[in-house]
Amino acid sequence: MGTLPEPSIFIYNLYKVRMDFIRQFSHVATECKPGSIIERIDVVSPKERTKKSKRDAEDSPLTLLAKAHNLNTYPSPDRKGGFDAWTFPKDKDVDAWDFGVVVSFGWFLPDDVITRFKKAGINVHPSLLPKYRGSAPLQRAILNQDQTTGVTVQLLDPNEFDAGKILAQAEVALPENSTYRSLEALLAKKGGELVVDVINNYDQRRRDAKTQDPTKVTKANKISREACKVQWSTWTAARTERLHRANGFRYPITAAWTVEDSGKELTISLFDLFHVDSSNSSTTQLKNAGYAADGQTPSANSVPGTIFYHGPSEALHVTCSDGSLLGVKAVQFEGKKRLSAKDFHNGYHVHSGISRFE
Repeated sequence: MGTLPEPSIFIYNLYKVRMDFIRQFSHVATECKPGSIIERIDVVSPKERTKKSKRDAEDSPLTLLAKAHNLNTYPSPDRKGGFDAWTFPKDKDVDAWDFGVVVSFGWFLPDDVITRFKKAGINVHPSLLPKYRGSAPLQRAILNQDQTTGVTVQLLDPNEFDAGKILAQAEVALPENSTYRSLEALLAKKGGELVVDVINNYDQRRRDAKTQDPTKVTKANKISREACKVQWSTWTAARTERLHRANGFRYPITAAWTVEDSGKELTISLFDLFHVDSSNSSTTQLKNAGYAADGQTPSANSVPGTIFYHGPSEALHVTCSDGSLLGVKAVQFEGKKRLSAKDFHNGYHVHSGISRFE
């Protein structure tokens, strides 16, 4: 569902190990109690990665998690060779695993891999399928202001992503002002609970499995870096702030800034964004609201992208397409350290009410 940046497969065999998934299944195998249904969990995870800036190799988050719980780990397919160059794990104590649980994997599991599992290969997807098939369901739910979202556990389809029969679903109210990370944590916990429920009641869930309605399919494609560049003349502050909450963990909101002395245009990233509520503020109130003392205050006639420095909150207030104001608490130029809005205002010749982001 998003926490694991590398491909990962959860493979486990039924009997006597219980699983409590919290945040992308971070409590895998926390309990081993007599009478539990799961006996063994093994993990397929990426090999160690070597950091560019350090000499030591680095385990993937999933490998670290598995080691912390004393789980066996096997290397996942290499990016270059894929499944053609990969050997399915073998273990002298296991003739075949009952389930393969795939989360945030990003590749199709070939049919010859799926059929190795005695019960099934299943996938956990953070949406109410067939809505939001694809790699960015959380982002789309936030960006589209959905009131509800959810988690689906489905059978793996070897030919199409997120198209398998639905074994179980759980609907969840979308909390106000959710970010990708907060929603991910909520749905990961719910998804873990749902996986355990499916495993405990698999035969019944399989009998009741539902085929997805193709007429209700919607896509949730990735949001690109380019798509996070603000279009001041058409985007509202609310829309921009939603995109920040939805995709800011991956790509920051960016704009263009022209250096006054040289005229050089630079890309600038905007951080800690918020929607300034000025709906009840008259022009007189705004003049007394702490804007930089040069006589300039936001108005309905302000050109989109115009920057106003607000002293009390130490934030930039930037006008958007409908006259709404986007608050910005920090900025960063590529290759430079992050600056507070105050330092940017004071150090880059920002003239409140005159200077603009493009």
